[in-house]
Amino acid sequence: MRVGEALAARRGERGLTIGQASSATHIRADQLLALEEGEVSRFAAPVYAIGHLRTYAEYLGLDADLLATRLAVENRLTRPGLGIGGMPGRPRFVITSSAAGAAGLILLAAAFTAYAWRQMAAPPRPLIVAPEPAASSSPQLAAATGAPAVARNPVVVGVRVTEIAWINVVVDGAPQYGSSGRTLAAGTVVYFTGTRIRISSANASATFITVDGRSAGAMGAGVATRDYTSQTSTQ
Repeated sequence: MRVGEALAARRGERGLTIGQASSATHIRADQLLALEEGEVSRFAAPVYAIGHLRTYAEYLGLDADLLATRLAVENRLTRPGLGIGGMPGRPRFVITSSAAGAAGLILLAAAFTAYAWRQMAAPPRPLIVAPEPAASSSPQLAAATGAPAVARNPVVVGVRVTEIAWINVVVDGAPQYGSSGRTLAAGTVVYFTGTRIRISSANASATFITVDGRSAGAMGAGVATRDYTSQTSTQ
């Protein structure tokens, strides 16, 4: 899924209009549409497209850094982190004997810049995680037995409660509601994005899950804890 498609899908999933998103982010509606359509050329400079994308992605609860990198790759921007499409030409000058030392430093800086450019322009590499414990008891054993690593992509998990429910959420090892969790009112809907999302609910039968827009149903009965990854959405 391209960056624009991911933005549009998430906005639709949250039931938001372009006008509502524009009002909340203070970004013009035509610029939000340009991002969703992948039209970076409609911005005055790529740096504005990257900046607005980060704001829009954070508002929708998506990974701003990941989407900024992917947008830069899709549009062949020179430096995805800054959204700068190219480096301006330097004025010509004459190197005199008094400037010889400075010239050497400039050449060294140019070489480093060229290396950094190649690194930043390269396509993003997928996150590689160790095999599941069932396949190997330790990373060293997995390497010794040649067990393949598993590539996981981020997923968007939606949580909707139809009754008052206490939940606790951990995304890629980071607690989202601290150590005490949070009590949600009936009808509340929240979203989380990550490669591995663990959700606990004290009212599992009233806690309904979606993974990348696909319904996973209620979590169960009583108190339940479930893990969700990209594999969950394909089951």
